[in-house]
Amino acid sequence: MSARRHDTGRRRFLTGIAGGAGAVALLAGARPAAAFTVEPASGAAGAVLDGVLAEQRRHLAFRAEVRAEMVAQGATPDHIEQALALMDCPLCGARLDGASISALPAGERAVDGDPDAPARG
Repeated sequence: MSARRHDTGRRRFLTGIAGGAGAVALLAGARPAAAFTVEPASGAAGAVLDGVLAEQRRHLAFRAEVRAEMVAQGATPDHIEQALALMDCPLCGARLDGASISALPAGERAVDGDPDAPARG
């Protein structure tokens, strides 16, 4: 009989803990988390980010130049993308594929015809 009482007491204890954890989760989910905030990069990190974005904007400009020339010559969009994927930046040597502009905000990538970027409006 004492084993049965022990099981009942344990069951109540575990049910109480589960209910308490659920209540805490419910209350915590009702308000936004205050422990995590997003702030603009500053200092050395900001300088590095600015440098990366400037380089990627240069790549975007090179891509636009190549794209315009190839469109003028009658190239298809697939042919243009293939050519861009094989071209290197004349300044830094990086490939001018889609990864060369991946850090830019989606709105800027949309100018280049990035299918994953939202349309500018």
